[in-house]
Amino acid sequence: MDIPVPKKTSFPLRHKWAIGLLACAVVTAALWASLLDKKTYLERRSVMIDTVKHGALSITVDAFGTLVSAEQKIITAASPGVVIDIKHKPGDVVAPGTVIAQLENADLELDYKRAQQQTAEAQAELQQLDLRQQRELLVERSVISQLEGQQATLSFRFQAQKDLAEQGIISQLSFLETQAQLRSVTGQIDHAKTRLSQLQALHQSTLQVMQKRVALSQQELASLASKVTVLSIIAPHDGVIERMSLDLGTHIAMGDHIATLGDQAGLIAQLQVSQSQAGSVKVGQPVDVFAGEAVLRGEVLRIDPVVSQHSVKVEVSLPEYEHLDLRPKQSITASIVIDTIENTHYIRTPVMELSTQSIDMYKVLEKGHTELVEVQLGQRSERYVEVKSGLQAGQAVVISDLDALAKARQVVVIQ
Repeated sequence: MDIPVPKKTSFPLRHKWAIGLLACAVVTAALWASLLDKKTYLERRSVMIDTVKHGALSITVDAFGTLVSAEQKIITAASPGVVIDIKHKPGDVVAPGTVIAQLENADLELDYKRAQQQTAEAQAELQQLDLRQQRELLVERSVISQLEGQQATLSFRFQAQKDLAEQGIISQLSFLETQAQLRSVTGQIDHAKTRLSQLQALHQSTLQVMQKRVALSQQELASLASKVTVLSIIAPHDGVIERMSLDLGTHIAMGDHIATLGDQAGLIAQLQVSQSQAGSVKVGQPVDVFAGEAVLRGEVLRIDPVVSQHSVKVEVSLPEYEHLDLRPKQSITASIVIDTIENTHYIRTPVMELSTQSIDMYKVLEKGHTELVEVQLGQRSERYVEVKSGLQAGQAVVISDLDALAKARQVVVIQ
């Protein structure tokens, strides 16, 4: 007896594809569920955690720079020469009159000696001229004295003969001769006095010319002496040498830069601010300047309008700092306070990229458990960022970059 064998049923191809896709979906769902149930454990030392604070938040722009002298003096060469000695170098503190460097100029020193000789010769000529003039004046005055003596004798004779001539005792001719001689001598005296006056005027003019020559020679000598003196480069006042580009044997021309002397008692901070943040910086804004362990509260003095190497130069005034050891060229950092938000929540700026105002962050719970929360951020600075919602004061939050885990909705436990 024949046993009937049931016929094999075949499914259409599209049914096979549907069953395969359904199986893949079930497997994927199972894997996703297992991933969701999986916890990620992180060591506490490997993550950064900050506590939400409440209060006034200062929005700052961080910058770096150096301390520079508020007042600088440039020392230039007043005489050309060759550097033969360098007594002080950049960084040295100098007092007024301190010799910084020594120059040498053989030609200048020779010119100075020649000027000394010319001045001595001119002074000797002036003395000789004065003696000659005095002698000439003595001769003229002697002549006048002789004539005045003759005039006196003839005057007495004239008076005596006048009475005798009227009485007829002497001839009228003798009286007239005496009268003529008296007039002649009187005329000679007048001419001599006129000649003496003219000679004195000539002497005065000649003497003035010679005195001017001597004065000019003395001025030239003083100028050369000054140039020889300034071959010694001297500090004009207290300060610290900030820059000096001298080498032994270097030829220095008149007017060349010798050194830049900074006032150590008055310093300002010179900061470099990023071009992208410079627009928020205004004159008068407060600045916290960090010089070593010291924190100085300054104020923005000036903003350079020129952009150099993608940064803007900002000058900041500094308060009294006599008790601090600050020096020009000292490296510093600073925070420029561009705004202050009162009565707000804030945390340290997370290290993750903050491209939007809303981010997912892990709030730390008890025993290292965390909760993924959505946090709305507000204004931000280099150090802190405002928290508008999602966190409360005193709560701890992870500020490390866990963005990949947050996007995967991973459960994080901090051990």
